[in-house]
This record gives sequence, structure tokens and C-alpha cells, in this order.
Amino acid sequence: MANEYDKIIKENIEAVILPLSNKLFGILPEAMEEVTVDLQLTLERKPDVVRRISLEQQNRILHIEFQVNNQSEMVLRMQTYRALLQEMHRLPVSQFVVYLGEKEPTMATSIADFIDGDDNNFWFKLINIHHYDYEKLLSSDIPEEILLAILGDFKNESPEKVVSNILSRLTETSSDKAKLQRYVRQLVVMAKLRNLQNSTLQTIEKMPIEFDLESDVIYQRGKQEGKQEGKNEEKKELIVEMLRDGALSIEKIAAYARVSIDFVKQLQQEIASR
Repeated sequence: MANEYDKIIKENIEAVILPLSNKLFGILPEAMEEVTVDLQLTLERKPDVVRRISLEQQNRILHIEFQVNNQSEMVLRMQTYRALLQEMHRLPVSQFVVYLGEKEPTMATSIADFIDGDDNNFWFKLINIHHYDYEKLLSSDIPEEILLAILGDFKNESPEKVVSNILSRLTETSSDKAKLQRYVRQLVVMAKLRNLQNSTLQTIEKMPIEFDLESDVIYQRGKQEGKQEGKNEEKKELIVEMLRDGALSIEKIAAYARVSIDFVKQLQQEIASR
């Protein structure tokens, strides 16, 4: 699943890197250029975004990672990236992790939180995009940035209203139907990160979109996944009701709902922790 999001980030990063640097990191470079980063011989994966920037007449390296999962050893990976980037470019490095996942991030951002010792002063800045006002992203004139509004803070708006607003802005800012179709497909994928794929698909179908999404293979796959997501939510609600009723054992509930005993136990623990 993470590969789907990585693909979208790679496709859209050139359009959003400057506005996101300004809005999320408070960095507005006077100049920015892509730099070649060849670290794959040392690391399992390449950095997501590395740029040489000019900021207040000083050159530095801007390094950004987009993270969907809570990776416990992220701080170690960031420290390794920093050391290698400094060795390659002989410049100061500003590092940010933009967290896109559904759950609150719990990863350590400082080596001192991860390894005991009095000389562990490395840290990176973690940005949880779910805490960022979605309207600030929605107000952009860049479709790739507008897409990210699905991950922002909805305030008191309903998900359906937010999706409708995003679709309207994508329609207004897309230069042609082919690009709009691409952005709608990407929106369906990004909505998974908020468990909103089903409601997003329903909202899309109600919108007066001028082209036929029914022939789009990726959209249809998302539609089927959305339907399954809805069925899973209904099944989850049923299991919760049976657990609260207390009339059936965990084993019988699992057999009735056709799920694993571990899944029922997990829901039981969630209920107990509320």
C-alpha cells in the first residue's frame, strides 16, 4: 500500500515542493535545485526529497521524508541520511519528516529518546499533516497541493463536504480533462490514509464531473476496495455489538462473523481501552 502513496508523491513533488516548504516548514528559499543522491549502495532506500537551496544567502541541503507508517527506527535512518548528505555536499542539512498516516505518530524524533547517553543530540522535525488546516491547502492554485487537503485537519467540516470542496477546486485548477482524471484517481488513493475511500467514491459519483470515470481501471479498483471497506466496517460494528452484549464467547463471535479470534480479541481490547 505504501508504494501507492510513494508513487503519487514522486509524481507530484516538483509541483508542491516550494509551497510545502513554505507552509509546513517555514522555509522560503531564494533558489532551489535538485541534487543527485546516490546512497543506495549504503542504504536500503533512497531519500524521498533532497534539494540544494539558498536561504538568507546561505546554501544548505533540504531533506524531506514522507512517512505513512510509524517506523520505530526512523531517527536512526534520518541520522544516517544526514551524515551521508553532509559528507557528499559539505553543507548544513535541514531535515523534516512529513507524516501521512492515520494514527498519531509515535516515532522517536531524537536519538536521546532512542539511545541512552549524554552525547546523543541528533534530532529531526516531525510534521503531522493531519494537524494542518486543510483550507490552507485547498486555497492553493496548484492541483497537486490541493490533493493533500484530504490529509489535513477538517476542523468541523464533514468528510463529504471536504471531498466535495477538493473536487470543486481540482476541477477549477486542472488544465484539461486528462489531468483532472489523474487527480481524481490520486484522491481516491490518498483517501485510504484517512479511511475515507468509500465516502470519497460516493461523493465523486454525485459530482457533475464531465468525463466518464466508469471506464477508468484504477478508479474501478478503488470503487471495489471502497465497497469492501464499507462491508468491513459493518462487520466490525456487528462484532462490537455482540461483544458488548456478552451473550456469545469470542470463539463463537469469530465463527459467526467469519473473522479470526485474534481480530475479535483486538476489538475487545479497543472497547476496554475507551
